[in-house]
Amino acid sequence: MMEKSDTVTRLFERYNAYTRRPTVQDPRMRRVIFQSLNRILSSWLPPDPNASILDIGCGEGSLLAFLRERGYANLAGFDISPENVAICHQIGLHFVEQADALRLGERYPDERFDVIFALDLLEHLPKGRAASFLADARRCLHPGGFLIIQTPNMGCVFGYYCRFNDLSHEFGLTEKSARDLMMVAGFQDQDVEIRPSWNATTLLGFTREYYLRLIHRLIFLAEDSSRPRIPTKNLLIRARKA
Repeated sequence: MMEKSDTVTRLFERYNAYTRRPTVQDPRMRRVIFQSLNRILSSWLPPDPNASILDIGCGEGSLLAFLRERGYANLAGFDISPENVAICHQIGLHFVEQADALRLGERYPDERFDVIFALDLLEHLPKGRAASFLADARRCLHPGGFLIIQTPNMGCVFGYYCRFNDLSHEFGLTEKSARDLMMVAGFQDQDVEIRPSWNATTLLGFTREYYLRLIHRLIFLAEDSSRPRIPTKNLLIRARKA
């Protein structure tokens, strides 16, 4: 079972209410969220609409609703927050269940997926359990399947803000330590791709992204070749099971 403090347990009970996150129940926010997801993930979506897809820590169901609208039908998902699961059911994602990501191996002892998403999840897990969780996720993939992760980027100039802006965040990664962790979990170095998570969809958003690129370059100008290359608040990681 996930090692949670009393604070985190209380937070997860009503995660959406306490964090005040927008959901796709609002038509205007639905358009914005879907546009953002399309920019972030479109090139990594499977070409086969019948691909089996699991969303671990699916939250309020934004990604699953986006995938369903894109024509994917073989979807599964779960979240630890009962409130989030209820929101998923309200938007028609009745297959979503309440479960703990750290019990993934028990939940899917035999089932295999073509793609597994774990967006904005890894940072909520105890660091000491992260590698075993990722190893379980790897085991749940078909050979040639992909695990796709989004997690806060501690190499970003806003990294510490993102790290401590959620009461349940346990740790953060840079692009280097993210690759190290994926390898510790059993993925091969050449099968891991890490890239920026650019998500703007408006002129103002693109302007902010340009500003972020500029600030990142200026701040790390004096660093050597080990400086972080990715400026975005989040890292996108895709790991292939060989």
